[in-house]
Amino acid sequence: MAQRFGLSTRSIHAGEAPDPSTGANGVPIYQNATFAFRSYQGVKAWRDGAPHFLYARDGNPTVRCLELKLADLEGTADAVATATGMAAISATLLHLLAGGGHLVASSDLYAVIKELVVSDLPAFGATVDLVDFTDLAAVEAAITAETRALFCEPFSNPLLTVIDLAGLGSLAARRGIPLVVDNTFLSPALLRPVEHGATVVVHSATKYLSGHGNVLGGIVRGAKPTVAAIRRLLPRLGGTMGAFPAWLLLSGAKTLPPRVERHSGNAAAVAKLLAGHPAVAAVRHPGLASHPRHEVARRLVGDRFGGMLAFELAGGERAVGPLLDALELPAIAVSLGDCGTLIWPLAGTSWPRLSVGFEDVVDLERDVTHALARLDSPASP
Repeated sequence: MAQRFGLSTRSIHAGEAPDPSTGANGVPIYQNATFAFRSYQGVKAWRDGAPHFLYARDGNPTVRCLELKLADLEGTADAVATATGMAAISATLLHLLAGGGHLVASSDLYAVIKELVVSDLPAFGATVDLVDFTDLAAVEAAITAETRALFCEPFSNPLLTVIDLAGLGSLAARRGIPLVVDNTFLSPALLRPVEHGATVVVHSATKYLSGHGNVLGGIVRGAKPTVAAIRRLLPRLGGTMGAFPAWLLLSGAKTLPPRVERHSGNAAAVAKLLAGHPAVAAVRHPGLASHPRHEVARRLVGDRFGGMLAFELAGGERAVGPLLDALELPAIAVSLGDCGTLIWPLAGTSWPRLSVGFEDVVDLERDVTHALARLDSPASP
């Protein structure tokens, strides 16, 4: 869709058109496993390169509409949807590291991604170095002649370490190495990594792209040759997205910009409240001036910093349980980017991670204030 349209307009219209057969003003759910040809000549034409859907493991019209929409929002040439976010990351890295290449990855990664790169990729012949990506000199020092990719999260999960993505993109371009960026925490409503030098952008679409906590999915976005190679690999890995998840994601993506705007505003308010409370020892939210990489974050995303934060309780790990039990609105649950607020205790620490939803902010502030007060006065109503 033409880039002259704004992000909200493209979120609604990109990749979609009235159904040519029925005129239905919405993408149908093509909930079928296989696709028929009208004649043998059609089969021959397909074998000669004519486009035609064949089998849902390889592609589906509903899924393709989603891919076109999300490629448009990210500003990439193409996209391929996957069954989960981890399928997107796994397929991307297996493609780039085929035959046993070297990966330089951030040492501050989502735990399941770290398990993949540390435990699983070496079993396929890859070598991996984990490096502090806030130190670009250390990243460059880790690059070898065998390095085939750099991998990072711009705002890390769960403690929101901020990376100088523009500097990293320049380094990757200068060394001729693909830069893979997991943009799950921010979404294209706040950051489009290709504008900062990323080669491939991956997401867990389960989170902000969906926005409603009702679907699993992933997406890989990048140049057409890279996406085509991952699309060929994905069915063999069993990571194909189905039609119904794609339809749910199409619905969620339409409201991405206003949702993320509300998430960001609410998170900023809650972070400010927590930072000023005596029961809280520290808050990690890039929008706070106290964040050690606040200015880097501001250069990267402007004045909206997303819906995620983590905070440390002054009472230590023993205070985490009472706080979570005193909160009324947040669900104690993993994942993030849901319309409702989610809170999760980081194992063995005094840090909860908070995915701030878009409830009325005054209700969130009241609930958090009340729960923190209970830490000092457990018998209070």
